[in-house]
This record gives sequence, structure tokens and C-alpha cells, in this order.
Amino acid sequence: MYNSKRQGRKKDSIESFIGSNQQFLENGLSQLRYMILIEGLSIPPGYDQCPYRGNVWSILCRVAPLPTSSYYKMLASVPTSLSKPLYDKIKNDTFRTLMNDSNFHSKVSEESLVRVLSLVAMTAGNKVGYVQGMNVLLAPIMYACHKSEPQAFALFHHLTTKQIPLYVTPNVDGVHTGLSLVDVALNYIDPVLSQYLDSKFLKAQIYAFPSCLTLCACTPPLKSVLKLWDFLFAYGTHMNILFIVAQLIINRSALLKSPQPMKILRSLPNLEENEIIKLSLSFIPELPKPFYSLIVRHGYDPAVPQELKQFLNENK
Repeated sequence: MYNSKRQGRKKDSIESFIGSNQQFLENGLSQLRYMILIEGLSIPPGYDQCPYRGNVWSILCRVAPLPTSSYYKMLASVPTSLSKPLYDKIKNDTFRTLMNDSNFHSKVSEESLVRVLSLVAMTAGNKVGYVQGMNVLLAPIMYACHKSEPQAFALFHHLTTKQIPLYVTPNVDGVHTGLSLVDVALNYIDPVLSQYLDSKFLKAQIYAFPSCLTLCACTPPLKSVLKLWDFLFAYGTHMNILFIVAQLIINRSALLKSPQPMKILRSLPNLEENEIIKLSLSFIPELPKPFYSLIVRHGYDPAVPQELKQFLNENK
């Protein structure tokens, strides 16, 4: 599954596991997911994040290594294939990526963000291109894979073309569907809070668009985003819908007490990753199975919006 010579530090259980010979892929992936849930990826002394996180994400997504030579050959075709308006659109966003995180910028250059986004926009054709916010969606991957830009590209290409392709359409259709799912899920989980936000005309479309589009990467701190993404890659990016609901529940008291809850929702408090994951898992049994299926599929299945309308009509 993974092969890397490590010197100067002892491998932890997950690094040892991904470096071992796994005869049965599905069993190995199931065990890896469980280890991430129970143990989490550790940070060795002297490191600011798990040094093999990018490899774990690639394994979970079944993204094969991309040879550096192949990556640079693809890059060589970008200047002639990418239109200037598209390039300018990307450049207009990249300099703002996690602006206040100096640690991120010490590892990830704006030039590398531009290269990966340009290449994804080109290789994905009209299906993806570039939509505002993709720079923030890319940021955790670039940070986790900062020693291998080809690996970051391969992972991001997989994410945007296989897992959430509807998030990066010209009209970001999957994001809008996801926001509708947030509203419905909140009503199941906490009808009191849901009704209070409704009374203030606060739908998820108004306050949760960045959190949905970026899989919560827009909310600091980055170290918490990375842990949430460990879980998303292990158990499905669709869980971000429940992450958003969990953040609302964590801030429930403050929201209900505030005559202007949008002041809180405009800039959500820092992520509490362990509490968010725990709450999100507890929500699943509370949701009707047909509705949860819509959450699972909304990032890639264009039939979900119509199915959601039908579900809501049948469950008035």
C-alpha cells in the first residue's frame, strides 16, 4: 500500500500498517478507516503535521502515484491550452488562500496553487474548469502533500472529478443541493434551532455556502481541517453536510440567545474537530435512511435535487 524509508523516528501503528503488505484491498482499507477513527494520524516530535498524511489520503481515495515526469509533461501544455481569462480568474483567488496562516504559506507557494488549479481546469475540460473557492478547497491537499506537487494534483483531480464533481460546475449545483440538505438535516436533528434560524430568514444558502463548497477548509485552524479531512477521505466527503450541522449544534446556545445570529454565522468559531466528528456520527441514526442516501450521493449524482423534492413532498 505504501513504501517509504523513514529514518530518525519510529513509525506509529498507522504508518506501519500502510507500509505492510495487504493481501486484500477492501479489508485493508476498512482497517485503515477504523484506525483513523479510533487512533487518528499522529504528529511526531519536531513535525507540525502528520508527515505521511498525503499518502494516507491517496490510499483511501485509491489514487495511484503520478510520476513527476508525467506531471511536468502535463504542465508544459498549460500555457497554450489555458485561456487568459481563466488564468486571471485563478490568479485573482490564489493570493488570498488562507491569507492569515503563515505556517501554510511557509509550506505552499502561490505558484504551486496556480499550477495545480490551472492543470485541473485544463485537464477536466468543461466539466470543471475553475470556480471561485476551489483555491481554498485545494489548500489542505497542497499542505498535506507539500513535498509532492504531483501527488497533490492527482488527489485534487480525483476529488473534483470523482467525489464532488457537482461542486465545481459553473453553477456549483452540488453545493446548492448540499445547502438544502443542511437545512433539512438541521430540522431533523434540532427542530428548535432550525425554526429559530428560519424565523430570522437564515437558510444555509446564506450562511453556509463557503463551508459547504470548501468542505470546511475556510474555517480555521488548518490543523483541525486536516483532521476533519482524514475522516472525510476515510468515510466520505458527504459527511461535511453533517459537519456543518454539528457546528451549528456546538454553537446552539449562543445562536438561540442572539437576536442577530448571523453575526455568529458570518464567521464561525474555530473548528472543534473531535466534537464535530462525534456529533456527526451521532446524527446518522436520527436521519431517515432515504434522506441520508441523498446526502451520500449529492456531490456526484445529478438526480438528487429532484429526489429531495419528492422526499420532502412525501414527508410533509
